[in-house]
Amino acid sequence: MCRLTAAAFAVSKACVRDLSQPVRNLRNVWFQHDGAPARKTSSVKQYLVEEFGEQIIGYGGFQEWTPRSPDLTPKDFFLLGFLKQHVYATLQPTLQDIQRRITDACDNVTPAMLHRVQREVQARVQMCIIADGEKF
Repeated sequence: MCRLTAAAFAVSKACVRDLSQPVRNLRNVWFQHDGAPARKTSSVKQYLVEEFGEQIIGYGGFQEWTPRSPDLTPKDFFLLGFLKQHVYATLQPTLQDIQRRITDACDNVTPAMLHRVQREVQARVQMCIIADGEKF
């Protein structure tokens, strides 16, 4: 399993390249950068710009986004929980089980689910505005 950190970037670049190959063929794919310090290095940023061009949201991207904002980030409030629910449905899965389950779970995300997530982002942004950027 690949982990993209500053220390591991050079080693994992080939693995990341394998993962990104299908991304190059999709014009509407955006990368949302979480702003974690380990992923703020110039080599990581250069790689992301090469792969995603101007389609980067967040730290150093062309579309700014508040850093470390799990209440406003679909990956945090929806996707990770959804994946964990499917990936760890049974205890002690093998690496192959985990990889297959991640793929299967992603395949099971429906347009209706994504529409609900989009509406949830809009509702959360409104709550953030009402709370004047404070916790809501």
